[in-house]
Amino acid sequence: MKLLLENWRKYLTEMEEPITTLRIFDFDETIAHTQSETRVKAPDGSTAVLRNQQEFEEYMNNAAEREGIDAFDPIDQLVELEYQIDLSDYSIVKNPYEITLVTDIMRNFPEDSKTYIVTARRGNSIGPILNYLDELNINSNQVRPIATEGESKGDVIANMIAQKIMPDGKSNIHRIEYYEDSQRNIDDVLQKVCQNEDLDRIKPDDFELIIYKVVGIDGDYNLQEITC
Repeated sequence: MKLLLENWRKYLTEMEEPITTLRIFDFDETIAHTQSETRVKAPDGSTAVLRNQQEFEEYMNNAAEREGIDAFDPIDQLVELEYQIDLSDYSIVKNPYEITLVTDIMRNFPEDSKTYIVTARRGNSIGPILNYLDELNINSNQVRPIATEGESKGDVIANMIAQKIMPDGKSNIHRIEYYEDSQRNIDDVLQKVCQNEDLDRIKPDDFELIIYKVVGIDGDYNLQEITC
């Protein structure tokens, strides 16, 4: 939580910078494919090994529904119900495979933009992620990391827009490019950014949200463009 707050403070100090574009990248299955697994033991003694994002989301959503939990990320509530959820693989970057289709884009830093990694991982993963970027010859000093720690990515991105208000009452963020593999997160961002009346009042007239869904097929990747 401390690291997340420090990231937000750093973001707020940039209020006066002349940026108009936010480039936001997920990490897992967007920047890199890793061999990270989540191991779960339920209160009834049953176990599961979740080998990818789809398996993880399906298990957590089903467990939350069974337990009557209504939360975007139910991990903390499930742990309170004595689910043992081992996320230790996600505190490191385990056997990564670079997704060059995305990292080649990330390496270029337009002058009027800020680049972020917004990951659902916990805060202890930030150091290893930045170290990995340096290994890829991506200047991590130009990347602002945010570990949402279970918070909705849609809420985080909406707050980014709302925090940068110009004298005319409009946000100075005119364009957001968002790279993400999870349809669940994409739907959340579309809802929180595109279908938000409060946010509509502060969006510039030429505001654009462009989502690039990272789709992996048999070890190859392509980008599917989605807009509001």
